Amino acid sequence: MWHPELPEGRGPRYLAIVEHLADDITSGSLQTGDRLPTHRDLARQLEVTVGTVSRAYQEAERRGLVVGEVGRGTFVRSDPEELCPMGEMDDRDGLIDLAMNFPVRLPKEMGLQASLAQVAQSRGLRRLLDYQPHAGTESHRRAGAAWINRTGLAATSDRVLVCNGGQHALMVILSAMTRPGDVVLTEELTYGGMKAIAGLRQLRLRGLPMDEHGLRPDLLLQALRANGARILYTMPSIHNPTGVVMPEQRRREIAGIAREHDVLVIEDDIFGFLLEDGPPTLSSFLPELSCFVTSISKSLAPGLRIGYVLAPERLIPRLTGTLWTTAGMACTLGSEVAATWIRDGKAERIVEWRREEAGVRQDIARRILGHLDYTTHPMSYHLWLQLPEPWRSDELANQCRQHGVAICPAETFIVGRGQAPHAVRIALGAEESRDRLEKGLETVAAILSRAPSCCQAIV
Repeated sequence: MWHPELPEGRGPRYLAIVEHLADDITSGSLQTGDRLPTHRDLARQLEVTVGTVSRAYQEAERRGLVVGEVGRGTFVRSDPEELCPMGEMDDRDGLIDLAMNFPVRLPKEMGLQASLAQVAQSRGLRRLLDYQPHAGTESHRRAGAAWINRTGLAATSDRVLVCNGGQHALMVILSAMTRPGDVVLTEELTYGGMKAIAGLRQLRLRGLPMDEHGLRPDLLLQALRANGARILYTMPSIHNPTGVVMPEQRRREIAGIAREHDVLVIEDDIFGFLLEDGPPTLSSFLPELSCFVTSISKSLAPGLRIGYVLAPERLIPRLTGTLWTTAGMACTLGSEVAATWIRDGKAERIVEWRREEAGVRQDIARRILGHLDYTTHPMSYHLWLQLPEPWRSDELANQCRQHGVAICPAETFIVGRGQAPHAVRIALGAEESRDRLEKGLETVAAILSRAPSCCQAIV
């Protein structure tokens, strides 16, 4: 049984009980499933009222630290550390999320608390809380270069900028290199965040058709001759949403066309870490005309909000000025955690775990949806499901939501006002529980096995 000793001090006693409980769970003094004292016993022990203990247990349950079972008592919850500090609990019995392309939460066995404690106890902590160089400290830029070098690129710290995630990195590049009204070429289906940035910056996106290998070089060349665009945004490694991996020869062709027409290529490699033996980056064939963007959001932890840009030396001052304008600097605490993980090898271990987990989830999807037509990569966090007639993507999304499952319709990704394909993206990582993932996929399959409700109404 739990026997806390509350320190003397100001503030509500019930909150002191909750904080002590949280500390003991974090330290390991209390383990998953441990039973807590009854309200009356703890009140007598702490010399407080039963109402104070009841209020404390209610707050602890709201924060997800404990769970109360009628007739049995109050027990330490199995996943207390996964809930936010403000106590907003996940709705684990609510909507199954197959829409958001999140990485699976890291297991406690990764030793995340020890890493955070290491940063907190470092002698340089106070320095990390000060203003830092806009492009990032030298040590953080070196860590970013090391992370990028895993792809085969020859990155040096003087050509790396540390940003607040990949989305911010894209904003920095486009803000620095474009003016309102400029044309930016993309694949016909592209990352929704790029569409949002284009809208904010008043840029005109032009979507180019793809085939089974990704962006078509002949149509890129045709578009460049037609509208004189000078920027191409592309995601050649596990494209979002289709999952296509552009082969090396196609990358060489794209790079050759970009060089011939003096086009700046923004290569988004956010999912590239999932490829163990992937083709060389597109930027490796075009180092003088490419901005290579990656982040640790999908690979390590999205909450750290750290992204990296590798850019030609001539563009660094311009990009750094824009980074200062948009954010001042990247979060130094997040940068330090990321750099620590990269230096001590934890980042590589996390990547290995994520690849393994992605493979398991792809196996689950293949078992349930294998009879349907979809494209993906065996290590991808998502798949692109082509819908059978007479299904349409918005209708399937609506039907799935009515049955408690969220998916992402094609309209989210289509560039311009063209006809969206009859397809949906299904994300495999947002649900931590494989059982809930399986249940969601089974729901999608069951819905697709029958006609849409709009067709059922026709007699």
